[in-house]
Amino acid sequence: MVQILRTCRASAALLLALGTGNAQVAPDAVRTQIITEKSLSLRYEIEAATAAVDACAANHVHPIVVIVDSRGNTKLQMVGDRSNYNLLDEARRKARTAAFMHQSTAALLRALNANPSMRIPPDPEFLVIPGGAPFRAGSEVVGAIGVAGGAPDLVDSCAEAAVNKLREYLHPEEERN
Repeated sequence: MVQILRTCRASAALLLALGTGNAQVAPDAVRTQIITEKSLSLRYEIEAATAAVDACAANHVHPIVVIVDSRGNTKLQMVGDRSNYNLLDEARRKARTAAFMHQSTAALLRALNANPSMRIPPDPEFLVIPGGAPFRAGSEVVGAIGVAGGAPDLVDSCAEAAVNKLREYLHPEEERN
């Protein structure tokens, strides 16, 4: 009980020092860390998703499209006309796999078929079937797309259409001498 009381008093003192400005805090006591990362804007996510839907429509596929950031967090999901909503999770898992593995799910499947002893991380969220592709800005993965709702080769070409749509916007980083 005494230890809990001491911990509460120390926490309260720190909160008081940070919140009110009345108490002095040593400069090293609190450090600010700034995180900088590249990610797609909503405008580009919509353009990519629309490109995937259009490519699928040309092949009479009614897709579900999910775009994730580089950490696999869902940023955009689009359920096309006459699509099967139950495939939303499949599209999300394809996108997440492409983001984490830094390659398309079709390429990953080819690599697994060529080398059956190859291992991928044991993540139940991974789905290694065609239809997922990463977006890159230079060599950095900034997001990924997953497409579901049709034959594997068709949804894979829809995901590639989305990647190709954004290729002109995502320039490689400048080389430094």
